[in-house]
Amino acid sequence: MSKMMEKVMSGMMKPEDMPKMMDSMMSHMFESMSVEDRIEFVTTMMPKCLNILLSEVDGESRIRLAKGMLDNLAGVRQESQHE
Repeated sequence: MSKMMEKVMSGMMKPEDMPKMMDSMMSHMFESMSVEDRIEFVTTMMPKCLNILLSEVDGESRIRLAKGMLDNLAGVRQESQHE
């Protein structure tokens, strides 16, 4: 991760490459975690991340973000019930 940040800070990485890099980094990080560690990470970090994300977001955008997140969580729950 520090090497990736060095690339970004030195201008070697284009902003449009960031989503792919972040996806790869997150996948690698979660693959190495146990189920309990994943749950703890998400339940601890999600409130912090949401506070940062929502700090400068207007009301309509907050609603859109919340709806998207709730729809995704509902989808996960429905998939789990069909297994």
